[in-house]
Amino acid sequence: MNKRITKVLRGLVVASAAVSLAACSAGSDAAPTASEPAQELSPAAQAAQEIVETISQPVGEFTAPGPALEGVADLSGSTVYYVAATLSVPMFTVIADALEEALGEAGVSLQVCDGKANPQSIATCIDQAVQADAGAVISGSVPYELASVAFDSVTKAGIPLLYTQVAPAGPGDPKQVGYLSPDNIEMQAWMANWVIADSNATADVLAVGLSDTPATKLWMEQGALATYKEKCADCKVTFQEINTGQMDKLPSQISSALVANPGITHIHALADSLVQPIQQGLQSAGISPDDVKVISMEGSLAVMQLLADGRFMNAEVGTNLQALGWYSADQTLRMMSGQPSVQNLKFPYRMLFSQEATKALTLTPEAEASGEWYGDASFREGFTKLWGLD
Repeated sequence: MNKRITKVLRGLVVASAAVSLAACSAGSDAAPTASEPAQELSPAAQAAQEIVETISQPVGEFTAPGPALEGVADLSGSTVYYVAATLSVPMFTVIADALEEALGEAGVSLQVCDGKANPQSIATCIDQAVQADAGAVISGSVPYELASVAFDSVTKAGIPLLYTQVAPAGPGDPKQVGYLSPDNIEMQAWMANWVIADSNATADVLAVGLSDTPATKLWMEQGALATYKEKCADCKVTFQEINTGQMDKLPSQISSALVANPGITHIHALADSLVQPIQQGLQSAGISPDDVKVISMEGSLAVMQLLADGRFMNAEVGTNLQALGWYSADQTLRMMSGQPSVQNLKFPYRMLFSQEATKALTLTPEAEASGEWYGDASFREGFTKLWGLD
C-alpha cells in the first residue's frame, strides 16, 4: 500500500480514538462498540493532546493587566512611532490599525514606519522618531540586536520604548522600557503539539519558516523544531526557510520538497502569509489536500475561512491582533504618563482553533475586528475605563 495512504488511514484511526477519549472525559456513558477503533494514543501523543485541549479554550472575561492610569488625557497631542519589522506581513498592519484606534482614545497620534526587514531601514525609522522627539517608540517584532545603536539613542533621549513580539533583551527601567509579546515561540510549540497529537507522534512534517528577522527565526527554531525534537522521537521533520521578499519562489520549493519526500503528512507553516504559496505548491505537486494536513499561525480571516470550509487548512493558532494593539497601547501610555510598564505580562488573547470550532464562528471582517473569536471582547471598554477616558 502507498506510504501516504497508509499514513492517512492511520491518522483517521488516531483521530477517532481521540474523539472517543474526549467523550469519556466529558462523562459520556456510552460503551464502546465493535466498530470503534481500539488503538490508544501513545504517551507522547496523549501529553500533546492534553496541551491542545488546554489551549483551545476562549477567554472568559477581560482582566486589567495593571492598575488604573492617571493623567492619560494630558498626553493628547503626542505622537507615538510604530516601527514594524515589515509591513509586507499583514499582521503588522492589523496591529498598527489597532494601535491607532487605541491611542486615538487618548488623543495620541500614531506614525507608522516600515522597517522592510532591513536593519538599515529599521534604524532610519527609529532615528526619525528620535529626531521628531516622539512621545514613545514601539518596536514591531524588531529585537534590540537588530538595531542596537538606534534603540540606544531612543533610551538616551528619554523616550519610552516598547518592544512587542520579541523576548526581553535584558533588564531596564520599567518606566522607560517595556515588553509585550503573545509568545510566538510558545505558540509555535502549540502547533507542533497539535501535529504530534494528530499523528499519534508519528508525523512526517514539512516545517516552513521565515528568515526575515532574528525573531521569526527563533519562533521556528525554539518553538516548533525544538518541540518536535524533544517530544516526538518518531517524527520526521524537513525544514525549509524563505524570506518574505522571495515568496514567489515558495510554491516551487514546496512542490519540490513534497516530491522529494513523498511520505510527508503534515505541513507546519510559521505564519498565514505562507498558506497561499503552500496551497499552490500542493497543487503543483499533484497532491490532494486530503493527503497532507496544514496548520499555521496568526488567525487571519482568509485562513480561518479556509479552515471552516475544510479547504487545505486543518488547524490554526491565532492571536487577537486587535487586542494586542490595545495591550501595546496600554503599556505605552503607562510609560508616557510616568508609570512603570507591566512586567512579565502574559497576553491572554490567543488560542488554537480546530476545524469544528471554527465552523461555529462568525467569519466576517466585522467579527474579526471585534475580537469575538477569542471569547470576551470587552477589552476596548475595559481599557478606556482603566485609562479614565470613559
